[in-house]
Amino acid sequence: MGLFAPLQIGPHRLQNRIIMAPLGRARADESRAPTSIVDIYYAQRAGAGLIVSEATHISPMSNGRPGAAAHHLDSQNDAWTRVVSTLHHAGGLIFQQLYQVGRKAHPSRLPGGAIPGAPSAVAAQGETPTALGPQPFPVPRALAPREISAVVDEFRVAARNAKRAGFDGVELHGANGFLIDQFLRDGSNRRADIYGGAIYNRARFLLDVVDAVSSVFGADRVGVRLSPHFRSDGIADSNPAATFSYAAAALNERRIAYLHIVEGPPEASEFFPESPAKPLAPLLREAFHGPLILAGGYDQASAETTIGSGLADAIAFGRLFIANPDLPERFRKGAPLNVPDPSTFYTGGARGYIDYPSLPAVEAAE
Repeated sequence: MGLFAPLQIGPHRLQNRIIMAPLGRARADESRAPTSIVDIYYAQRAGAGLIVSEATHISPMSNGRPGAAAHHLDSQNDAWTRVVSTLHHAGGLIFQQLYQVGRKAHPSRLPGGAIPGAPSAVAAQGETPTALGPQPFPVPRALAPREISAVVDEFRVAARNAKRAGFDGVELHGANGFLIDQFLRDGSNRRADIYGGAIYNRARFLLDVVDAVSSVFGADRVGVRLSPHFRSDGIADSNPAATFSYAAAALNERRIAYLHIVEGPPEASEFFPESPAKPLAPLLREAFHGPLILAGGYDQASAETTIGSGLADAIAFGRLFIANPDLPERFRKGAPLNVPDPSTFYTGGARGYIDYPSLPAVEAAE
């Protein structure tokens, strides 16, 4: 079993186990609708077994850097429909990653300068881009129970929009210190009601959202991404092994399409800080029996080894897919890889987005 073996995820038979990771690239317009070059970008990468779209905001109350995409307006849905149609014409599969940033929003980017909501009034560490330059993350306000229910419904509506646009499924962004992750961890969730305290209460929001979007797509078209080792914004948990294995077991009971874990191989630790000394993937593999995807600094060799060992069913690649639209073909041929240019990751426009050469272009130039 290797990277080029097919894989069944829900009703979809993937042509390979090379997944394109969700990659925010800041190529949406001022209304947060994907621009026409987004169509080209994803279609260029249709050779992936599955593409997970860039993280996409579910409502005006979730707002990030300029150029980040959203999916709660009809105009955004029209643009996403165009993106998905172009990708499907190229033969690809795509799930839309949906998220709410919670405490990592900034009032200057929210309607009426609103204070962002979160599980508890605990600020994230670090800064966020604003029109006036980088600003510290604000202290959020604790969401009332009725507001939590409203956010769950916003996820449901976003899933309906994704289905209307033709996406093959959705992935819930429960990683990287965003709202779902904030509810899971006891460092950011200090609540004393049914959404806080014990692990099963802290996992309730995640599971409520899973149930909501499953009511739209069916659980076998819903994936979840988690990042048990993420620490860079100060988010923390006193017992991540217990927290994330509980979440994995609960997701297993719901028979979701896949579980996507951010955990790189130990040899990637020099450039990927979430490559842990004590991996949790083996523990999560025991708790979750469906397809398991790992992501985080993998190259072809480490990906083949990981899949061959049975630790994961597929590997997601991020930066390698940015620079190599034909990454699966390059892996298949053992061809050289283009090097990504980080200076163009979030700059907008075609440069560093759709102009990386494909293998035929490289071969023709030699």
